[in-house]
Amino acid sequence: MNRLNVISHTLVLLLLSCMAFIHSLAHAKSQTQQISKHILFFKQPSEYRFYDSNQVLVQGDKCALLYDASGNFSAVEGTVEYLKTTLKTPLCYVVASHFHDDHLLGIAVVQAHFKDAKLIVHQQLAKEFDYFQQAFTDKLDSYQQSIELSYQRLAEQPASQRALWQDKLSLAKTRLLRWREYKLYPPALTVENTLTLDLGGYPISINAYNAHTRADLMLLAKHDRTLLGGDIVDYLPYPGHGDLSNWVNVLEQLINSKTIDVILPGHGNALTPNDLKQPAAFLKAILSHGYSQPEQDLQQLQQSFPEQFEHHYSQDEPAKKAYPLFLQAGLKRTKQSK
Repeated sequence: MNRLNVISHTLVLLLLSCMAFIHSLAHAKSQTQQISKHILFFKQPSEYRFYDSNQVLVQGDKCALLYDASGNFSAVEGTVEYLKTTLKTPLCYVVASHFHDDHLLGIAVVQAHFKDAKLIVHQQLAKEFDYFQQAFTDKLDSYQQSIELSYQRLAEQPASQRALWQDKLSLAKTRLLRWREYKLYPPALTVENTLTLDLGGYPISINAYNAHTRADLMLLAKHDRTLLGGDIVDYLPYPGHGDLSNWVNVLEQLINSKTIDVILPGHGNALTPNDLKQPAAFLKAILSHGYSQPEQDLQQLQQSFPEQFEHHYSQDEPAKKAYPLFLQAGLKRTKQSK
């Protein structure tokens, strides 16, 4: 697990700019979708889906569990307020699907409000957990820099817009001061292979993988035939880390599953096992193309990559921007793994 991957993940860099950060403070509400009586899906707005992660609430008769917490701390605060007003049982657990900051760092906000909730992470992630508190601090420092830069650019805004941006910047400063008081506390439970929990008449299993990263966790709620898959099951997968061959094998197992009907990804809409044929094909093509053209450099590999994937993944502007960056990261990963 590379420290640079922990602190500056490509998914965050993709859409992050100082003005986008300020804008997101005022447009951070996720969309809720009731998957079943026990499962509530907090889906990020489409325009933010490659920047912020989805979150999932799983509730039993005695305990609730939150899977992931977005890197947009404002969005996580919205989730926290929702939980405080709707939960009928304690929030006993928080699960980090993997170590990327858009899934893990927002857990500090959850921990500040639900102090008894036990953090569950992959065993490999736990071994290097000291880095993540620093990553949390670094992210707050980047917010500080964004706010300062935005104040410098305030004069460039039309006069009619300056008061609005002044209000947004004041709100950003207030929130940043509050977040400076938070801390990412170490995990209470780790998963090496499988961890089974009973939330009160509602058993779930948390399983460890080496796929999207070397420290992935997926959660299976077998009573509702629902899988919480994190970024392993993203329709447009980010292949810059992890083991792509293992990843393809995991996806093929899920495609052929007879026990799963609904798959909740880390980014984007709910899926079915059949939908995973597309990301599996994309990852297979990256592996095949990289291995079969060893003489080509990264730029040449990207230019000669099969065009049908670009056409397929160009359904909207966020995907158009994400696709070439994700493809480049995957081809680079393939060349590194030779």
